Amino acid sequence: MNEFVVSVNNSKIDVKIIDENNLIANNVEYKFELLTLSDHSYILKLNERVIDLTSVQIDNGNFKIFLDGQLIETAVRTALQEKAFKLLENSGEFQKRHTDVKAPMPGLILKVKKKEGDKVEIGDSIIILEAMKMENDLKAHASGIIEKIYITEGSAVEKGNLLFSIT
Repeated sequence: MNEFVVSVNNSKIDVKIIDENNLIANNVEYKFELLTLSDHSYILKLNERVIDLTSVQIDNGNFKIFLDGQLIETAVRTALQEKAFKLLENSGEFQKRHTDVKAPMPGLILKVKKKEGDKVEIGDSIIILEAMKMENDLKAHASGIIEKIYITEGSAVEKGNLLFSIT
């Protein structure tokens, strides 16, 4: 079962994909079918409702969706990414000007997307961490300059290892 948290207009929806035709969204079970019309156009059958939608990926995890004529901006995180986000948020890291980002879980560094001295904005992708057979996009939770990157691609990290600092 794949679990996601979808943010829409400051609301979060817990989505669990049970199998290829069933999902649970905020504790309500739905039958679904997604038919691909083109690269970005789909027909979504959700229970008995048929919905035309167009989806454009803004960046990793963020999408613009035209649904029944309305534009909706969404962010999709895996349940693990959401947990890491909440841990950082609760630690107060979001409030600091100088922030150290630590590994939220043990894993393997697949990609380091920024280098020391790069300017970053909140939400910029910095590191891809593979953990629990999933790729987790670790993003900047503060705007600033990458002061130091403590790891390299291909290195293994343990929970709590320092990954990078933003000043």
